[in-house]
Amino acid sequence: MTTHPQSRLTHFPIQEIDLPSSFAVDFLSEFVRAAEFDKTGKQSSHSIIVSLISHKIGEKLGLERKEMKELFFAALLHDIGGIAQAEHISEKLVAIPDIFGQKNDFFIFAHSHRSETILKSFPTFRKISEIVKSHHEFFDGGGFPSGLSGEKIPLFSRIIRIADTVDILLKLHSVNKKDDLISLLNIVAGEEFDPAIYGVFAQLIQESDLFEVLKDPKAVELEIEAIKKLMPDNYYFSAPDTINRFFRTVAVMTDNITSYEDTHSLRVAEFAVNIAYLLKLDPDEILLVRWASFLHDIGKIKGDRSVYTKKDKLSESEWSKIREHPQKSFDIINKVSGMEKIAYYILHHHENFDGSGYPDNLSANRIPLASRILRVADAFDAMTTDRIYHRKKDWQRALKELKNFSGTQFDPEIVELFIDNLS
Repeated sequence: MTTHPQSRLTHFPIQEIDLPSSFAVDFLSEFVRAAEFDKTGKQSSHSIIVSLISHKIGEKLGLERKEMKELFFAALLHDIGGIAQAEHISEKLVAIPDIFGQKNDFFIFAHSHRSETILKSFPTFRKISEIVKSHHEFFDGGGFPSGLSGEKIPLFSRIIRIADTVDILLKLHSVNKKDDLISLLNIVAGEEFDPAIYGVFAQLIQESDLFEVLKDPKAVELEIEAIKKLMPDNYYFSAPDTINRFFRTVAVMTDNITSYEDTHSLRVAEFAVNIAYLLKLDPDEILLVRWASFLHDIGKIKGDRSVYTKKDKLSESEWSKIREHPQKSFDIINKVSGMEKIAYYILHHHENFDGSGYPDNLSANRIPLASRILRVADAFDAMTTDRIYHRKKDWQRALKELKNFSGTQFDPEIVELFIDNLS
């Protein structure tokens, strides 16, 4: 019977860290951006656009700075539970725009609740989770999941409801005039939207350049970059353990939608941290190894996710897509200030010791030590779990295979330490 060795280092202290105040908005925006690339490589930027529209409505309503931040992050994360293997929830909503169809589609109906469940597990995101849960409620009570109506729906949920619908309509229809957008919204305005907030939005569309901005992806990016500068945060990820738990959640989400093994990255982190301790790395570096392990496959959420769970034989083109994931992971993480070193480790976690790996054919000590650790931990877990393309190996056979490829695929010192520790 195949078994896994019991890790001895499940828990370790999380020391204080010093990440910039832009970390929360940078990481979360890059994460949702990556999730909203479709199979063709086109980015919908749905959550970014919803955040922009919500922010503009919040400004018109005269919300306080703290409220503006809460609204922005809630809008940014409103669909975090809508990331699936086949498609993102925004694609589903464009395909099924009517409320009756949405209520009868389980994925659509449940996604706001999934978003709430993910977010409420972090104490600092509790208020945001309540907003997110209700962002598909209709003012007349005809929405979901709870059938709330009127002012029983949180104010910020009512704002996001309008912003969400606007972006879906713009993606569904070729709307070239402000009046055409208002005409489309008026069809559902009396049922779906808070009349007062809808009046504010309609005025905003008529009196500002928001409509023109929404039609121009470059203009959207400029607006969002300006808004992000207003969102410095030392609250949502104020504690190192909160960041650790959030990265762990991202790891589970990534594995869940790109494989049939939703704890792969958690096990890789256990093995990698174990190796890092054996190598007597300092605590700061061990923490980076753990976080790099959690996030090493995050690039798999970007673009066509179905290739990672395809049961048929993969074509060379599909293998090429799979080999792109370290670069995609790097591209996501490296845009987040303070995460550059982790991004560098992740970029090279598929390099081979003899220089035959990817993406840069680095060899031996030119490969970062953390990347060499990840290479062993990732390979060992892949060998000892069932995959579409192979049956799992007994861990003793997997250790033997590590030894066989020591010096070619894997760092010999790391392999020796790992085998000695588990033998």
